[in-house]
Amino acid sequence: MNLKKLTGLLLAVGCASTALAQQAEPAPSANVNPKIMLVNGEPVYAAEVSLMMQNIKGYLDSQGQEATDQEIAQVATQRVVEQKLLAQEAARFGIKPDQARIDQMMDLTAQQAGGREVLQAELAKGGSGLDQLEGMFREMDLGRAFVAQQIQPTIEVSDQEITDYYNEHPDQFARGEQVHARHILIKADPDADEATQQAARAKAEQARERAVAGEDFSELAKELSEGPSASSGGDLGFFTKEQMVPQFSEAAFALAPGEISPVVQTQFGYHVIKVEDHRDAGTAPLDEAREPIRRMLINQKTGLAVAQLVQRLGQEADLQFLDENGNPIPEEQPAGAPDSEPAPSPNP
Repeated sequence: MNLKKLTGLLLAVGCASTALAQQAEPAPSANVNPKIMLVNGEPVYAAEVSLMMQNIKGYLDSQGQEATDQEIAQVATQRVVEQKLLAQEAARFGIKPDQARIDQMMDLTAQQAGGREVLQAELAKGGSGLDQLEGMFREMDLGRAFVAQQIQPTIEVSDQEITDYYNEHPDQFARGEQVHARHILIKADPDADEATQQAARAKAEQARERAVAGEDFSELAKELSEGPSASSGGDLGFFTKEQMVPQFSEAAFALAPGEISPVVQTQFGYHVIKVEDHRDAGTAPLDEAREPIRRMLINQKTGLAVAQLVQRLGQEADLQFLDENGNPIPEEQPAGAPDSEPAPSPNP
């Protein structure tokens, strides 16, 4: 059964799973998490499609995009099928899942839900549970491991391909004026009282005096900074004016490499900034763009290889949809096709 021929069934099953998942209090006799299909004999449950739909919906919401429930259901069901096919292929190669990664995904999901008990209660509404969720994460990790171990190592990108991409997409490598800076941040809430503000500014002024006197700025940041970049010596890398709040950008872009700013106040507190390097606006050179292009082309080729593999696996797979009683649904025959072999024609 070809995956492309399943579109109508995928849509119907996905919509049904959505309705089941939305039943906060299903009737006691209702099976809200039935087996809806078999993939090479392995069952797919309605809750698996519903969970995948929630993931897709969350991603679309984060990107400001919209899709109908029917469209999401179709994509979700197909992704569940593809996920199982890749996991089965990984098992055929003897690949094992990374339990530590699976545990991490379970912990993160529970944290986002508001705790493991809350997550378990939400899953139960759709007839699912933590074990089924962990099983989905295990399949996801098997697919990831298979791609990393069996597909990506076969992907090659030549220097010529990188050069051609660079020359054919000049707009992607245009950049505005940039500076590379470090900073020391002394935090202060903008709504803090005057005494708190003055104490924070005094600490920043003391840090600046030590930096101007010649102490290593990176070591000072590790010692004094209260920002997330403290462990890396306050290093912010290269950035454009638009990437920082206006007060910070104005101070940083006014400095020459090696110069240290006066204390700068922003919504985050008080900063002392040191500029390490400066880049004029222009086009990133090929040598700088080479590795990002290589990674991007590897990812593109890997995605294409995975899509081709999944298509082949889908064509070769035994995919059966099940009715409400768990019985296989016969595949519809083309219009005009006979239900059985025709009787032999009589001899002329």
